[in-house]
Amino acid sequence: MESTVFLVEDDEALVENLKIFLEMNEFRLISAINGKEGLSILTKSESLPDIIISDILMPEMDGYDFYMKVAEKSEWSRIPFFFLSGKAEPDDVRFGKMLGANDYITKPFKAKELLNRIKNTIEKSREIAQNSKIIEEELKEILKFEEPSLKKNRRADFFYIFYLTWSDETGPVLKEFYPKNEIPSLNLKELTTQLYSTLIKIYKFEGLSKSKQFAIRVVRDLVDANALVDSLGNNSSESHEDSFMLCAITPNSHYLQSRVIRDVLIKIAEDIKTNKKWDIKHYWEELIEIE
Repeated sequence: MESTVFLVEDDEALVENLKIFLEMNEFRLISAINGKEGLSILTKSESLPDIIISDILMPEMDGYDFYMKVAEKSEWSRIPFFFLSGKAEPDDVRFGKMLGANDYITKPFKAKELLNRIKNTIEKSREIAQNSKIIEEELKEILKFEEPSLKKNRRADFFYIFYLTWSDETGPVLKEFYPKNEIPSLNLKELTTQLYSTLIKIYKFEGLSKSKQFAIRVVRDLVDANALVDSLGNNSSESHEDSFMLCAITPNSHYLQSRVIRDVLIKIAEDIKTNKKWDIKHYWEELIEIE
C-alpha cells in the first residue's frame, strides 16, 4: 500500500531529492512551498496524506502557523506531523514538540533515518486509527441521543470526568465521576466502561503498562471522549489491576482544546500515582473554563 507524504518546504532542491528517494522506497510525495499553499492543497485534496512534514522558516506562512491551522481542523489534526528544520537549538526542538508535533527532525538529516521515522509513525498512526474506528463503531450504539435534547441543557452539563480502575478478574470498575446529574440519553457510564475495555487491549498490546501513558481522543457527533490510561507502576505481574483510566467527556472541541483537556487528565493521573488527595470537582471546574 503506497503511502503519501506531504512535504511543505521552500527549498526546491531538497524537495526534489526527497521526492526521488521516497519514490524509490514506494512512497508518493506531494509538496507545497509554504504553509499558505499547504492549506490550499489540503483543502482541495480528495484524499488526505498519511503524514505531513513541514519546514519552519518559510515565506507567507511559516511552519508554526501552518501547524496551528492544521491542528484546528479535526480531520487534519489526526494526520501525523513532523517539523523538518534548520532550527536545531534544544529550545526549538522542545517548542515544536510542545505544540504537539509527532517529531522534530533537524537539518541536515540522514535520509534513511527520516524514512524509518516516517514508516514507524505511519504504521502506528494506522493502528491507532483502526482501533479508533472500532471504538467509534461501538459508540454509535452507545451514544443514542437527539440534538434538540442537548440544546435544552447548559454547556457545562456536557463536561464529565470519569475515573475507572482495571482488574483482569472483574474488568473496568467505575470509582468516581463528576458531576452526578447524568443526562440519561448519553449513557455515559456504559460509554466509558466500553471505551476502557477496548483501550486496555491496546494498552496491553503496545506494552505500555510499565513505561508510559496512553492517550486517545474519540470524536462522535457532538461529543468528544478524551481518555488516558496509565499504571501505578508498582505491579510486577502481568495483571493490570493497577491500571486506571481517566476519561473526560466534553462537547466537540478543536484539537488545541483537546490538548488542554489531556493536560488536565495528566495532572489528575499524577495525583493518583503519587497518592495525592485530589478533588474531582476542582478538575471539572478547570474543564469548563477551557476556551
